[in-house]
Formats: sequence, structure tokens, C-alpha cells
Amino acid sequence: MRPIGIDLGTTYSAVATISENGQPKVIKNADGESTTPSVVYFPPTGEPIVGSEAKEYQAVGENDIASFFKRDMGDKGFFQIFQGRKYSPTELSSLVLKKLKADAEAELGESIEAAVITVPAYFNNGQRNATIEAARLAGMRVLRIINEPTSAAIAYGLSSKTKAGTTTMVYDLGGGTFDVSIVKASDSEIAVLATDGDHKLGGKDWDDRFAAYLAAQFKEQFGADPFEDQESFNDLMIKCEKAKRELSQRDSTKVSIVHNGEKGTYTLTRAQFAEMTRDLLERTHRIAQSVLNSVEGLTWEKLDGVLLVGGSTRMPMVAQFVEEMTGRPPLRGINVDEAVALGAALQAAADLQSEDDLSLEASSSEEFTLPTIRDVTCHSLGMVAENQDRTKYLNSIIIKKNTPIPAENASEYTIRVSRNREANKLEVYMLQGEVEVPLECTVLGKYVFSGFLPTKTGRAQLRVHYAYNRNGTVDVRAEQLNAEGGLANLTLTIEPVPEDMSWLGRSPLENDPPAPPPVSLVIAVDASGSMSGEPMKEAKKAALSMVEKLDLDRFHVGIMAFSDQMATLTECTSRKKDVIGAINALDVGLGYGNDACPFEKAMKMMDRGEGAKFIVLLTDGCWSYPKKAIAQAAKVKDEGAEIIAIGFGSADHRFLKTVATCDENALMTDLSGLVDSFSKIAQVLSSGDSQQNTSLVMPDDPDEQESGKGKRKGFFSRFF
Repeated sequence: MRPIGIDLGTTYSAVATISENGQPKVIKNADGESTTPSVVYFPPTGEPIVGSEAKEYQAVGENDIASFFKRDMGDKGFFQIFQGRKYSPTELSSLVLKKLKADAEAELGESIEAAVITVPAYFNNGQRNATIEAARLAGMRVLRIINEPTSAAIAYGLSSKTKAGTTTMVYDLGGGTFDVSIVKASDSEIAVLATDGDHKLGGKDWDDRFAAYLAAQFKEQFGADPFEDQESFNDLMIKCEKAKRELSQRDSTKVSIVHNGEKGTYTLTRAQFAEMTRDLLERTHRIAQSVLNSVEGLTWEKLDGVLLVGGSTRMPMVAQFVEEMTGRPPLRGINVDEAVALGAALQAAADLQSEDDLSLEASSSEEFTLPTIRDVTCHSLGMVAENQDRTKYLNSIIIKKNTPIPAENASEYTIRVSRNREANKLEVYMLQGEVEVPLECTVLGKYVFSGFLPTKTGRAQLRVHYAYNRNGTVDVRAEQLNAEGGLANLTLTIEPVPEDMSWLGRSPLENDPPAPPPVSLVIAVDASGSMSGEPMKEAKKAALSMVEKLDLDRFHVGIMAFSDQMATLTECTSRKKDVIGAINALDVGLGYGNDACPFEKAMKMMDRGEGAKFIVLLTDGCWSYPKKAIAQAAKVKDEGAEIIAIGFGSADHRFLKTVATCDENALMTDLSGLVDSFSKIAQVLSSGDSQQNTSLVMPDDPDEQESGKGKRKGFFSRFF
């Protein structure tokens, strides 16, 4: 497979390969040019037209033209409509890549299957993934995504043309983007120390400033604005781009504007153009200074030089400005239009050689040996987190900007989990950016982790991993640390980022949902004479085991005893000490039979309000007045209480089924199974489903609900 490098540019793109003598060379397109305009024309019929021909259509005022779409790569909400069809920036880029691929295949006489593709260093995760997707749509595999300044540094041969330890700034001003990288070279390595940029600053902004000035001159003279007519606007933009190039060769130029039946001709000098765009160069200075400051101990004096890359650096004002900024002339000896593609071809040769897939016959494999390329992250990677007092959300940075890639880091967290595994989920909002305020960062995605295993403590310890791969794109994974048997990988689902992320501007406290009303739970224990000794002892153990498993912030627990009489040992309360004391006070002595019916009294012990209500009944024998008990049970069930009846010994299972909410809520066990039964009930209640699913006590069929017919189905019926 032949190594191919592609500079997918905002205004112009280029393709390069390695010649038979082992040197990088640009592949000419079908027009015999080394660069291809990144412009697409959509004719009324037929296939889209890409390149120079499309730019010619643009020059004569055709409207169905797409250009400068690279600036919107990765923006899922951006699209353009041509001939009735929507096109995303990714799809438009794929059309350019198809053209580059077809022209290169025609020139080389062989198919192109894969390539190294360059992107601005400051492209974020979404923009890089969009570039990879564009290549896929064009029928190519991406060997690697490489940053444009890094690619230019490879082409310049920093490792071989300068002495070891040389530190150089790559100043890359293209048609639509600007990047700065600090690169340190040695005999064996090209290491990027820091990078930054602006993907919406480039030669187009100089064109726009030129056009705005001329349009204002025309409007002042004739009272009409050329920007208001699409054909006049297109014509003006083409002329401004041409005039900008002319000013790189001479001191002045003339531009004629024809609009609304009027014609105006205007002269602009190189000095005037430099003055009106000075602020754009100042923007590059601020970014360059920031990058320089991010490398400890580095100053302009200690920098060994500034290498100009990108077609827009042909403007004389750029070289003059860089000399003002650094105190020395910029480095020369590189074709600024071709350098990025040439470096990408060299990287492709190295990558294919490592895959043992290099078909090019060269005199020596050493001709394809590159120094190790060590790039850095162009953005910090973090996640939405809360500060300690929960008054605001923060960008918790996990991998810092300018960390060498590939890079990975992890953070550990603890979350509450329930026995219901399907309810256990963790949402991670991944952020890309340097500032603390999440809304000022890019939300890369919503990563939802599931598959947590229940734990004895009800809490899962997990580790979330964040990583930048060699393409500068993001990977994420997570694992549970305290699962039985060791580590357990969690299942990842990537969900769309909600359109409304304004909640990040409020405090976590403001975003908390209203606390659900507490659940009232009354444990009613048979205290008749037959419960003396071991039965009462096991009943206490069972009740204690249940309370230990309940979160008393969510559950208010009451304890009562009944036989011939009834005794409230504690009303429903969240005070654990009172509940445990009441359980320990359970004893026989309220009579020897079961004359009393505890259901109505239990309801009176519960919290008033909308909270769910549960009665857990434990008995070991038959009741003296079963009809009265059944009637009371029916009444409290109608009032919304859920009854779970547990029996052992000589208890009547049929009776328990009648007073329980449903047959499944009537449990028969023995003394040895009491603790397990109560523990299971506590686990179900703690799963978090008890409150949100209490509506299941209503009939399944709405018609049955209206008629009052049908069998009620209790919450616990799904678990027992």
C-alpha cells in the first residue's frame, strides 16, 4: 500500500506521497495543480463538482456553492441545503476527500485505501471524529489523525536540520484556522511541548475585512450595499481574495465592484490593508504568547526560531509581525502550501512500515525512518462535578492540556447502588476545555454506565478512566472495584447530549428533585404466649436485621406488639436509637391469645402525607376474630397501605393470604428463616423501587379499577 498524506484544508487541500527515491512529494490533481480548492458546487443535475471548477462557478456568482465548511466540522446542528438535500460539514468534507482520492489514484495508477489526515491542532474531539467519519464516507481508512503544525514540523525536518535540543515555534496560519505549537527536536524525537489555536481565525478573516471595507466605500458612494445581493457578494469575495494575493506581490491593488447598476473602483495599499487587519495579527500574538508561557522557562529569546506554515503566511505583514513579536526574522526553506501534506505523507510511510504494509520500493528502509513523534493534548479533558458545598458545578479536569499523548488518567468515586441492578446507573458528562465553568466548555458526550453489582454496604466503588488516543480523540471506560470476585467492567452506553444544558448554570442544590416523602413502615409482632422464648428471640433478631438494612433518612419505622391487647413501642420515627430500643423491648405479656387486630392502630402510627405505607406482620398462630381482622386489613389497604404477612408455627397461610395485599405477600417460613425473610423485605424496600412503584397496588386493568373488581397486585409480588 502506498503511503498517502492529506492536508484537508479550509480553503485548499493537498495530497502527498513518498517517491521512489524515498522523498515526500505532492501529487498533482487533475488540473495539474498541487492544491485543490476545498469548494463544492451542486449543479441542478448530476454529481457535485469539487475543486477549481467549483471555485470558477463561485466566481461567476453561482449560489449552490459550499466553502469554508471545515470551520463547522463537528457541529451536529450545522447543515446546508443544496438541491433539496441537507449536507453536514462532514458530508461536504467527504466530497472533497473523494475528489482528492480520485485525482491521486489517477496520477499514481493505483487505488488509495488509507491515509494520514491532518487537522488543526486545536480541533476538539467532535471535530476529529467528524474528520475520521468524512474519510470513511470517502472510502478511506484513517491511519492516523495528526495535527497540522506537527506535520509541518516533520516536513521541515527539525530533527535533522537543526542541532539536538532545538526548540521551535510552528506558526500555522491557514485559510480558515490558526495554530501554534512549540516543538523540541532531538536526533530521535520530535516532541510537541505545547499547542493552542483558534479554529475560526484564518485568511478568510482577512478577506472578510477587505470585503467589508470595500462594501462600505461602495455604499457611501452609491447608497447600496453589495452584501445584500448574493451574486454581488460572491463576486466581491472572489475579488478580495485575489486582491489579497496581489498585495503580497506589490504595494497596491484595485478592485471594481458592480452592483445595483453602479460600478465603483477602489484602490487599497498594502499598508492600509495591514492597518485594517492589525487586530487579527494581535489575536495570533495573544495565542502565541500563551503557548510560549505554558512551557516552563521558555521565552522569545530562548526560542530558536519561528517556522511559518499555511498559505496565509505569504502575506508580508505576517512575517513582519512575527519579526516584531520575536525580535528575529522567521525561519524559511519550506513550501507553506505543501508542508503539511508532505509531513503527513512521511508519517503515513512510518505508520505503514510499522504495519509491514509498505509496498513502495525504495533503496533503503532508512529513508522512511522518522524520529518518534510525541504530540500533546490540545484541550483539557474533565467531567461535570460539584464543589464541596454543592453551590455550583465545576469542570473537574482529569487530563490536563498539553499532556503527551496517548494519555490516560482515572478517578475513583463511590455511589449508592440497590439490589435492583437495572436501577443502578451513573451519568458522566465529559467536558473538554480549560476553564472551571462547565457551560464555557465543550460537552463531549453523555456517558451512562450500568451493570453495577450489588454490595453488602449498598455502595459501589468505581474507577472512571479517561483517555486521549494518538488521534487526539477521547475514549472512556469504567469498572466497579468492590464487586464480588474483584473488578467488574461496567457497560457503557453513549447517549445524546441534551439540547438544554442550562441546568449547569444553576447550583446542584437548586437542581435536586424534591425529596420524596418518607416511607412509613410498621413492624407488628405477635406477643401472645406461644411466642415465649426462642420465637420472640428470633423475631427480635429478624426485626433488627431489617432495620440495619434500611436507610432511616428514607424510612420512618414504628414498632408495635399485639395479642389480646396492643402496645405501641414507638411511633414511626427516623431515630434509629428509638427503633432499636423498641425492638429490644418486645416481649410477651399482652395476653395469651390473638384477640386484637393491629391494622388500624398501625395506620395511626404512620406519618400522615403522601409517603408510601407498609405493614409487616409477624404471627405464629390462629386469630380469635379472623373476620374482624380481614375487614380491618381491607380498610387499611383501601387507604393505600401495603401489607406483608409472615407466618410460622401454627399460623394459617390462607388467612395470611386474605389479609396480605396479594397472595405473594403472604409468606410462610420457620424460625430459622425469619431473619432471611425480613432481610429480603428490607433489600427490596431499599432498592428504590418501593416508592416509585407503589401504584402497582392498583388493579392492572383500568376497567377493573373502575368497577372495584379484580385481584390487587402488591409491590412485593415481583420479588417473592
